[in-house]
Amino acid sequence: MAARLLIFVSLLLSGVHGAQITTTTLQTIHGIGASGAWWVNQLSLYPNDVRHNVSELLFNQNTGLGLTDYRYNLGGGGVGVTTWDRAPETPYVSHGVYNWSADAAGTYYLREAARQGVPVITLFVNSAPTTMTSNNQSCGGDLVTDRIPAYVQYLTDVISHWKSEGVEFTHVSPMNEPDDSFGSCSQEGMQVVPGQRAEVVTTLAASLKAAGLSTRVIADESVDTTNYNNDEPVWLNATVGESLAGNCHHLYSFASAATQQEVFEYGRNLSGGVPTWFTEICCYNAANLNESDDPLAALTFSSQYDPTMLSGLRMAHLAWQSFTYAEDSHWDWWTALSNEIGCTLSSNATCWDDIQSGGEDDGLIYYDPDYDSTENYDIKLTKRYSVLKHFTKGAPVGAIRRAVTPESDTTDDAWRVLAFDYDSACEQYSTCAQVPYSVVAMNAQWNASTITLTSNGTFALTQPIAMYRTSVTEDYAEAEVPTLSANGSLVIDAPEMSIFTLFF
Repeated sequence: MAARLLIFVSLLLSGVHGAQITTTTLQTIHGIGASGAWWVNQLSLYPNDVRHNVSELLFNQNTGLGLTDYRYNLGGGGVGVTTWDRAPETPYVSHGVYNWSADAAGTYYLREAARQGVPVITLFVNSAPTTMTSNNQSCGGDLVTDRIPAYVQYLTDVISHWKSEGVEFTHVSPMNEPDDSFGSCSQEGMQVVPGQRAEVVTTLAASLKAAGLSTRVIADESVDTTNYNNDEPVWLNATVGESLAGNCHHLYSFASAATQQEVFEYGRNLSGGVPTWFTEICCYNAANLNESDDPLAALTFSSQYDPTMLSGLRMAHLAWQSFTYAEDSHWDWWTALSNEIGCTLSSNATCWDDIQSGGEDDGLIYYDPDYDSTENYDIKLTKRYSVLKHFTKGAPVGAIRRAVTPESDTTDDAWRVLAFDYDSACEQYSTCAQVPYSVVAMNAQWNASTITLTSNGTFALTQPIAMYRTSVTEDYAEAEVPTLSANGSLVIDAPEMSIFTLFF
């Protein structure tokens, strides 16, 4: 049998595009996900059949998106938060006392993720309960140092409870964006200063182990590369790294690929080799307005709702940079659903089919923000939803990225591809495709193009058995497979603005 290889090859090619697949082993993939933050309160008011449909769309490992990580937001109670849907309930009543019926809106989708077999389920926290914050609110305060033991016990109790309910958290993030207290109180937030972070991580890891839980700690989810670079040396070292499963970051600075490569290699070295995880991104536009139609343009944090392939390939390019330059082992989009469409559906029922400057590229699926008055319970799938499916299907938990060598020097850099290998560890997860290997490639330009894949003496391409493509007109649709040539190469014709996955 051919080597179990999944290919997302990196190409900078024009004219005749080509790349040779090698067998150099790189990082192992630990999940592709999105969060259940903020939208769950509103979806709890939707008809049951719509809520169930959303579960199928997100979690079904065969017919849906098949997220391999779901991030459950454990609420702090929303005290002081001015936006209702960003104020999740907390089960915490007092030390050791809990109301396990709290947050029914969020726990519905938590249970659904477990039921559907999502292999990685992460609990993440924006704010501790108010008895543990400096201002007794769920926003604008700091974690009180003397209350860290109580906070750790709270998290351990919550994770233990859900295990008894048949829901096992594989990971816990005790401080999401701890470099910002979110003092505006438009959402929950809690500052955890760098000097506190090592204690939170090591104490929590020890508590989970003592409770007989397999849940691993990830941290610290800094908001951008600048804060990460400044804060990590204060709290992170190889000893603390022994308590970490993932050294996590966000990327709201939209740092260049070269900066990501430097910063996150530094983080892995500090931690003694703990894998870096990319755990949140959204909300972008071209930094240079002259590049507004370029899917590979440098990005900046910006308002804009774009359900089209342009935004889909921008997301894919961020993932490509994360895997190839930062060498991250995990990749999460910010949130699974959003209502930030930037237009009024009751006035124009098709407005969410088009780009809207007043909305946000923060969701994969969208719903009507005025559902309570319009009773419009329709949902809208963006191209980001379909594009992310190429990653969830192509890079299952346990897959290993492989290096690929471009075969020509050209000026056209519109192709993006990555390489991953399925090994025996991958087979323990139901999300691993039962195929020898796969190829996923992105043609990020407004022109059709062709790519040729070849192999070296230690790896041989075989005849593909299936190919799926997302393009301007297709959504993860099955397409005709190319034929393996007599010399062992594959020529793949790609329409403009497309991404495809071949299974062998």
